[in-house]
Amino acid sequence: MAKSKKERSGLVKFLRVLFVLVLVLVMAFGAYTQYVGVDNPAEGIISAVITPVQGLASRALAAVSDYMARLKLRSNIEYEYNQLKAQNDELILKALLYDEEVNKNERLTNMMGAYNTYADMNPILARVVASETGNWFSTFTIDVGTNDGVDTEMAVITSAGLIGHVYEVFATTAKVITIIDTNSSIAALIESSRDQGIVKGTLGVDGQPMCRMYYLPLDNVPRPGDSVIPSGVGLPFPKGLLIGYVRESTRSLEENKHYIVVEPAADFQHIEEVLVLRYEPDAEEMPEGYNDDEMIIVSPPTARPQVTIDSSNIAATPVPLPDAPG
Repeated sequence: MAKSKKERSGLVKFLRVLFVLVLVLVMAFGAYTQYVGVDNPAEGIISAVITPVQGLASRALAAVSDYMARLKLRSNIEYEYNQLKAQNDELILKALLYDEEVNKNERLTNMMGAYNTYADMNPILARVVASETGNWFSTFTIDVGTNDGVDTEMAVITSAGLIGHVYEVFATTAKVITIIDTNSSIAALIESSRDQGIVKGTLGVDGQPMCRMYYLPLDNVPRPGDSVIPSGVGLPFPKGLLIGYVRESTRSLEENKHYIVVEPAADFQHIEEVLVLRYEPDAEEMPEGYNDDEMIIVSPPTARPQVTIDSSNIAATPVPLPDAPG
């Protein structure tokens, strides 16, 4: 083993010495040929060997350089693409937020108009915080309650018309049942004819956000498009609120089965903000000292006049009138 290592070491030294000698001879030969002015055949040999290698190396270097350039370009394009995609996503988000703000501003503007219209009914703005699953709002929860002066049976509206009324109230929230719910029942009238009836929801009957109005006179059929408003009977809803419009009418021999279809004025698919009308009907003033347990006795404003007779002017015998017979 040690001998072979010495042999390899000696061979390496020999090759080094040989390479140096050949290099020195080539350099000396080149200097001599240059000195005497003749062509150096070694240069041709070296050139013939080196030129193809140099060309191959140059082409390889060009290929590598071109690949690196393409790789850099691809990297730049990908970077620019990612940048543009991020900017595009940001612009889409801003556009969505802008549209949302525009819609919200439009809703609140309309709500402000309704607020001013019903200002004498003490309205309060409320937001929907929970609702039943489904496409239509049958019942939902709002973010105002007894702390805000809200009580049961108070009307709930949007800028389009009547939504429903409060049926359960807590300290900071309240539950609302809408007019399209099957359990809802509101006394209403046809605005043009003043015919009165009961409006009930149909969402639980056929799944449509419509209302039906029952107990109308059979001899007076309302026209499509007539407005339906609360009559003020039963629930303390103020008159003038719009429930909806007459859509069609049915005919039946039995009066209790005859009804008209009422299309609600409000949109029951998109409810986000509502107004609660904290309206209370004015109670009649009772006289002073009124007690619930006692009968009210009201004295007449003035005493009954009494007849007074002066006896000093009465004669003992009647005096006949002039020209009287007998």
